[in-house]
Amino acid sequence: LKWPAAAAARDRTAAEGPRGRPRAMGFEGLRPDALPEQQALLKGRAFSIHPLSAAGHLDGWRVLECTWQPILVFLFTLVLLTTPGIRYGAEGTTAVLQYVGLTVLLAYPVGAVALLLVGVGAAAAGTRVRSSAVAYWAWWPVWKLILCALAAWAGSSLGNSLWHTQLYPHARMERMQAYSGVDPRTATSTRLQDAGVVAFTASAGVDRTRSGCLHRGSTFCVAPIVPGGELAANSSEERQDFFMAGVDCCSCPGEFRCGAWDVPAAPGGLRIFDADRNDHFRLAAEEWATTHGRTLRRPMFFSWVTDPVAAYKELYDRATMVKAFALVVGPLTIVLAAVALNGAIGLLVGAKLAAPIETPLPPPGLGRALSSQLLPHMHRHYMLQQEEGGGAAPLVKYAVL
Repeated sequence: LKWPAAAAARDRTAAEGPRGRPRAMGFEGLRPDALPEQQALLKGRAFSIHPLSAAGHLDGWRVLECTWQPILVFLFTLVLLTTPGIRYGAEGTTAVLQYVGLTVLLAYPVGAVALLLVGVGAAAAGTRVRSSAVAYWAWWPVWKLILCALAAWAGSSLGNSLWHTQLYPHARMERMQAYSGVDPRTATSTRLQDAGVVAFTASAGVDRTRSGCLHRGSTFCVAPIVPGGELAANSSEERQDFFMAGVDCCSCPGEFRCGAWDVPAAPGGLRIFDADRNDHFRLAAEEWATTHGRTLRRPMFFSWVTDPVAAYKELYDRATMVKAFALVVGPLTIVLAAVALNGAIGLLVGAKLAAPIETPLPPPGLGRALSSQLLPHMHRHYMLQQEEGGGAAPLVKYAVL
């Protein structure tokens, strides 16, 4: 069919803006000869067409929105477990605070995933739910929960490691006494039970060739601290109270090579407070005493250092440095993971393996009401579909082109 010349000219005029520029065609560009009912139908039933390659991508703000919860979980766990003012002497209270805090912080992502599963189950019971829709809408709720769980694990692992190996020994020594010029010939462990940091006399030494050991998965090594650095054979020295100790630093039996064994200086020691290790060190010392004919009273075990005061300060300084590094790198790692996940969902959408073609919200009721808070993006998408569909069956917001 051919339009009359006047009608064609009118169409060109309507399609061009001022100075002959093309005008953006919308519903205002409908032919004026279309019936009012036809125009209303087109306007009320129009589909919003967007290529799927752009669906699922998040801008910078949305990426931060998806990462603030796992970042908060990591920061909360690490700070709680590495603050001596909170944790020292209050392990039970700290554990309660950790579990309560994590329960509160994980309630949102866990609730979102649970609500999504309910919606998928309800939709699958009534009709077929396409896997691409499930993959699309489950992507961020599931990954947010995974990131939160990984953040809790990383914060707990690093926090406990720093606490048990550095911060707790430092806090314990801080509340104990420091002794210098300790002579193993005259000093006894009974008099030094409050010792945390000890510097022995220059005449004292460690007999590394007469060490003791215990193999229980790891090798627990002990060596006696004695006058002159050599175990005497006379009976006047049959009591032995002080030992240098370490783990996996000697052949069993064999030479003791733990701590500052290769530094020619007066020995110094930091008291070992780990109860489990002390139990193993004591068993090794008892076996050593039986072999060398010595008597143990209340043996004390030390990590061998050359400058005990500097080593004591270094415990806190090193832990603080690692903690500060983790507080910066941890959140950055979570953000980078979210950026990578954002790219991954874009690839899945581009490959048509994920698409927002259906919104598996829970049935009307409490679940539907909670979805506006726990699954806000899917809920808004559903409401937009309802508006475009005029309250009828949900229409497809995104089309596969």
